[in-house]
Amino acid sequence: MRIFISADMEGVTGVVHRDQLVPEGKTYERARKLMTADVNAAITGALREAPGAEFVVCDGHGVMRNLILEELHEAAQLVVGPAHPANKPLCQSQGCDETFDLAFFTGYHSRAGTPGGLLSHTWVGAAVTNIRINGEIVGETALNAAVVGHWDIPVGLVSGAHELEAEARETIPDGFVWVGTKTTYGPTAALCLPPAKTHKLLNEGAAEAVRRFKAGKLKPHKPKCPVSISVEFHRREMAAKAAEVQGIERVDERTIEARADTTIAAAERAWKAVCRAEDEEPGWLK
Repeated sequence: MRIFISADMEGVTGVVHRDQLVPEGKTYERARKLMTADVNAAITGALREAPGAEFVVCDGHGVMRNLILEELHEAAQLVVGPAHPANKPLCQSQGCDETFDLAFFTGYHSRAGTPGGLLSHTWVGAAVTNIRINGEIVGETALNAAVVGHWDIPVGLVSGAHELEAEARETIPDGFVWVGTKTTYGPTAALCLPPAKTHKLLNEGAAEAVRRFKAGKLKPHKPKCPVSISVEFHRREMAAKAAEVQGIERVDERTIEARADTTIAAAERAWKAVCRAEDEEPGWLK
């Protein structure tokens, strides 16, 4: 059995503030350890039900050099490095392919515009107002579920702050296991469970996800094709730059659209457009 893990940071145990999310932050190194421990808890749980399972973990946050390789479970390999389109055209789903059976999304967060959401954004908070798949507003959970769904891979586990649960259940097929790591108070504060508790929840949640997969209870997220992924930016100048990417159409002053016969092709074009939209190449692409 092969399991793909897309790991973000905002929804990780104990993470509530930007200071924990960026390398220059004073508490960043602690957050890296928390992120790695959450991933390991999911891996050890899955191994309880599938002892021979193999894992590929995609570091899907910011500079994408957050997970601590020397502390990662030995059953896993790690996709690490900046999400420049030349490196990681599938961004948070890089490393996934048709050889995988199941996907886990750990440390995820709610989409841009979520009222009071903890560290909420979609893809790039400094640039993106909304992303839509076939006209439906989505967050990173549904985006990446659609990408892995291209290969008929279902999402078995999602973890993060409490408000993400409703979003996930509204936008991807139900049946996955939800693990809440904290209860959000606002954009930068939450009531957090300690690692001793969340790791037990992630461990059991991952084991249950594998059981549900084996029982045929999980379904992949497969938007109707040809698929449209549209990106609404904060500023018209961003949309203008994004529209320079081949295969991108300008929909209105602040919105572009990527249309393709497959979800992964549309997602690759949309991510390239988002990266192009920046006034200058940001640090997280370097």
